[in-house]
Amino acid sequence: MLLGRCRIGFLATQGDASPESSMAPFALYHGCVLLHLSRLARHTANIAAHPTVGFMICTPETTMDSALALPRLSLQGSMIPVPAEELAPARQAYLHNIADAEPLFGFADFRLYRLDPTHIHWVGGFGSARSISPALWHEITASAGES
Repeated sequence: MLLGRCRIGFLATQGDASPESSMAPFALYHGCVLLHLSRLARHTANIAAHPTVGFMICTPETTMDSALALPRLSLQGSMIPVPAEELAPARQAYLHNIADAEPLFGFADFRLYRLDPTHIHWVGGFGSARSISPALWHEITASAGES
């Protein structure tokens, strides 16, 4: 499954002059995508100014795969800081997926953000694509982040 094989995605934000993209490790938590971002990064400033973002998760490429056939997900929605009352379980879910990020939680400039997707587009390979409703997305990812 795509979501079980990938720990990084590509974050698209609106910069001052044009769209910008960056790589970001992620975890799923109750249907939301969690990102641990530094306020020093451009994408975090972009999110503060324009919280609507895109996030792409793509199957890692191998020499046997056609780039056209790689399964991928494209998500859009608003990125917000994780509320204080959800921070402990969200942090646990993030560290379950990205364990080596634990020291970064001690840095004052890092904060956990949550993307609750409102538009989800899945491509299963060349010629195989469909939109996924937010309700189905939450059903598919309901247990993600529980451990």
